[in-house]
Amino acid sequence: MNKSYFDGGLLQLIGYRILGFLVTVLSLGICLPWAYTMIYNWETKHTVINGNRLYFDGTAVGLFGQWIKWLLLTIITLGIYGFWVGIKLKKWRAVHTHVNAVGYPGGFFTGESWFDGGLFQLIGYHILGILVTTITLGICLPWAYTMIYNWEIKHTIISGHRLAFDGTAVGLFGQWIKWLLLTIITLGIYGLWVGIKLKKWKVAHTHLLF
Repeated sequence: MNKSYFDGGLLQLIGYRILGFLVTVLSLGICLPWAYTMIYNWETKHTVINGNRLYFDGTAVGLFGQWIKWLLLTIITLGIYGFWVGIKLKKWRAVHTHVNAVGYPGGFFTGESWFDGGLFQLIGYHILGILVTTITLGICLPWAYTMIYNWEIKHTIISGHRLAFDGTAVGLFGQWIKWLLLTIITLGIYGLWVGIKLKKWKVAHTHLLF
């Protein structure tokens, strides 16, 4: 099986996030969909699953239309619909993510993409993760991450192929200890890399089911 990996760099990520933040603030929030789309596109094109690089075809204009609808629904429901916006955004992103398949006729899988996870499941897993992490004074944070990653990935279908996750809490715990020690040794500087290291670990354990 070909490897999965993420080849984006920290400085690129920081640059895109700063740019997205500035554009959003200067436009008084109007260009937030553009910022999301820009970062999603960068993350997706740097993600390779089983040797197949992903690509993203979502546009800021397309997301803007959805964003206005979600905003209006949130206002009409006095904020209640706001709970669904995060997962709606996840579903929109999945629909616009595809596989550039190596060795496949035409170079692409032709199936549709979607995310079939539900809001209440997501809330339940997050609450469980927070409780377990708090009770164990942070020791089980890798378990919480792994649990949520597994749920998100197994509910994601890309170009007609469901994804699978084989990462374990034990495996992440070993990495977590290493990152923590490096952060302490470098007086916090290495902490800037932890987020992208976590992303690389997550992608490395993500696979396509055929």
